[in-house]
Amino acid sequence: MVRLFSKSSSKSVVDDIVKNYGDLLFDLCESVLWNPINAQLAFRSILKTVSKTRASQEFRDHERAWILRIACERLRKDSSRLGRRLTPSEQIELDSAQGATTRLRRFDSYFHRLNPEDQLLLLLRDKYGVPYVEISAAMGAPEGSLKVRRQQALRALEDWIWQ
Repeated sequence: MVRLFSKSSSKSVVDDIVKNYGDLLFDLCESVLWNPINAQLAFRSILKTVSKTRASQEFRDHERAWILRIACERLRKDSSRLGRRLTPSEQIELDSAQGATTRLRRFDSYFHRLNPEDQLLLLLRDKYGVPYVEISAAMGAPEGSLKVRRQQALRALEDWIWQ
């Protein structure tokens, strides 16, 4: 288990976080922000926040959920500022795309039509296989509502792609 209390060991804490969760965190940043440069900025910001934050006993017992909570908070803020949005012409192009195969090839564009919280939820649950208990702690929402929101997000994607 990583110790997150010592100021002198903040560099080793960051090293341990990168070793244990670095790939997941960076991929999460890049998937939501849709830009490797902005993902790198968000990733560094998350690591900086983790190194400055003193974890309570509750979060030391659930380290990944605690780190994901910091990441989700950062990505919610950054997605409105740094996240790539589709231009109106790109949206028209998506809407006029013929055939499910063509639409499926542009899945990323449809995925980024979802709000950032739904993107985070789908990524955490379906791409990374994080249990609802941890997602609930990371996103600050009850498990039941997360399950409903996930189904709604999947239905929206289904409607856009398969029309």
